[in-house]
Amino acid sequence: MGDNTCKFCKKSFKMLNTLSVHQCVKKRRHHDADLPSSRIGLYVFQRFYQLTTANKQPKTLDDFICSNYYLEFVKFAHYLVALSPIDMNAFIDHVIRDGVKLKDWTSEAVYTRFVSDIVKREPADRAVERTIITMAEWADRNNMQISDFFLNVSASEAVFLIIRGKLSPWVLYLSGTADVLMGKFTDEHASAIDMFISPEFWQKKFSVNSGDVDFISDVLLASGV
Repeated sequence: MGDNTCKFCKKSFKMLNTLSVHQCVKKRRHHDADLPSSRIGLYVFQRFYQLTTANKQPKTLDDFICSNYYLEFVKFAHYLVALSPIDMNAFIDHVIRDGVKLKDWTSEAVYTRFVSDIVKREPADRAVERTIITMAEWADRNNMQISDFFLNVSASEAVFLIIRGKLSPWVLYLSGTADVLMGKFTDEHASAIDMFISPEFWQKKFSVNSGDVDFISDVLLASGV
């Protein structure tokens, strides 16, 4: 094999200049390796084999580039970038550990189930921090204050944020102004978010986490929320 051979597809060329402009599929993938979708796709690829096989030897970039499933992992990575999940690493592990079929990793139903579970288990401070950030971003977009959020956010936008895990029940139930938003919800809205903000579940959670409840209530009160 001469010096003018593509190391990716093993095709040989008479001239070095021809090799330099040659673009096979694997060479293009190598050039794209630093793109966010490629870097995330590689991580998911490595994590998949780490969690599903006994071989603990990490998969390499070349393994990824040569994989028959390269496009599927990159597609999932594009989905993750657009989705901006509340905990990307946890979501990646979720679809792998739960045996979700690769073709369903980008399913809305799969992410919804993940969110409904994680919002009930995550630490309260993490949930509140994410919610405050979400409310601050909303306030910036609408030229308002965080304290205006529950008074002015539309019911449909709030439902979307709840389903996406960006608006936590820790804040919904402990905020002094959230009742205004709750009053805007129709039966359809309530049905859509019931699995995320189930009153029975959160009442029990608050009763066994009174320290968190007191701390968060003080933080929200000080913020005017």
